[in-house]
Amino acid sequence: MKTTKVLICAISVASAVVAAKASAQELSTTLIEITPVLTVRGTLDNGSFVQGYPSGVMHFTGFDAFCVEPTEDLSYGESLVYQVQDVSRLANFDQIAHLVGGYLHSGQTAQDAAAVHWAIWEITTETLCPPSLLDGNVRLITPDSQATADLANHYLLNINSYAPADLTYLTNAGGQDVVTWNVIPEPGSLGLVAFSTLLLLRRRR
Repeated sequence: MKTTKVLICAISVASAVVAAKASAQELSTTLIEITPVLTVRGTLDNGSFVQGYPSGVMHFTGFDAFCVEPTEDLSYGESLVYQVQDVSRLANFDQIAHLVGGYLHSGQTAQDAAAVHWAIWEITTETLCPPSLLDGNVRLITPDSQATADLANHYLLNINSYAPADLTYLTNAGGQDVVTWNVIPEPGSLGLVAFSTLLLLRRRR
């Protein structure tokens, strides 16, 4: 009887620890590169500042992602700790999931990656106009980046025709927030390990 009580107590403690970790799961990673990548001329502030942006899929150690917070900086080789969030906390997460799904079912060329990259920024950052990469505070400079603008607008126009990707939302207070479609280890798996270990100890007794 005493063994059973100890076992139940141990399981309760393990469950509580896992629940605490699940509510504030952290992920350490480093931005390696953007690939596929295309340098695109654009603006995020209605033309006050224009530059060529390396645009495409962000490749971190362990996962790929798209940026959803372009006003923050992030450099190649920079290491940071992300908080794993419920994706529903991201505004317009459903539209972003459709855009990422569209990219994953495309040819995944550099042009596709850059277009979806800017289409996501249009969704998260545009405040002046309906979604379009040809006007508003978030826009691409033509004719330099006309092809990317046209493809981004195509993705936005057909957004509901794409199967949504299953996204994980990652946030960092000092760096760019991102969404990834790769599997991020869940803290719940730690609970299964703890539970199995306790059952094994009980069996041995």
